[in-house]
Amino acid sequence: MYGQVMTSEPNQRTNIRFIDLSRVAVYEAGAMLVTLLAYPGDSASGEEQRAQLHGALCSCMLQAMSYVDPNWAISPQPVKPIYASLTERDCNRSFRKLPRLLRDRMVAARMAYPFLKEAEGGEALELPADIRRLSLNQMAELVLADARHSDPENVETRIWRPSRPVIHLASAVHGYLHSVEPADALLGFVPLMTDRIALEYVVRSAEYCESLVAKSKRLRINPETLIKIRLTHDG
Repeated sequence: MYGQVMTSEPNQRTNIRFIDLSRVAVYEAGAMLVTLLAYPGDSASGEEQRAQLHGALCSCMLQAMSYVDPNWAISPQPVKPIYASLTERDCNRSFRKLPRLLRDRMVAARMAYPFLKEAEGGEALELPADIRRLSLNQMAELVLADARHSDPENVETRIWRPSRPVIHLASAVHGYLHSVEPADALLGFVPLMTDRIALEYVVRSAEYCESLVAKSKRLRINPETLIKIRLTHDG
């Protein structure tokens, strides 16, 4: 259901999600990225949570677009009926955990950053004075305040491990947010659902980060476990 609602179905053999912007709206494709960040697990419950959140995001974006452009709102539009059927209560239920989940992915991206930079440059980075060596445990200590935890092991267990399938996407989004420096971090995700250029930039950046994950010897993430995202066009 998730693949059918948002874009072409994932390739089960290679774990690829295809985005064809000739077939889906930018807000649908952007909502897909956000839902993958929020729920990267491959369990049946994760798939259902993604479907619910994706619908809520699309419904919210349609309401926002209608508010911003009243003429658009009264003109015929190709909109999937499922988005209009969601109630405010449905959407609020789906959004309840979203800020924390997105914050967790950005924390994981901060942890991954020096590993990816090392893989990109082929040599170790200069680390902050209070970091003794480049390791996940040390990076977990570095992000404790942002992670709102007091124990590095909890950061690794509750934030890093669930983030691994989308660490390349999280890193790409983190880099994008750093470049635009939004006043509100959560609002920084909105251009992914409104701006085709921003969306395509993040997808291509995620593909590049994917290659760095594969090159990194210290991250020890099997690149085949990553949820890959590709822009594609029929024909």
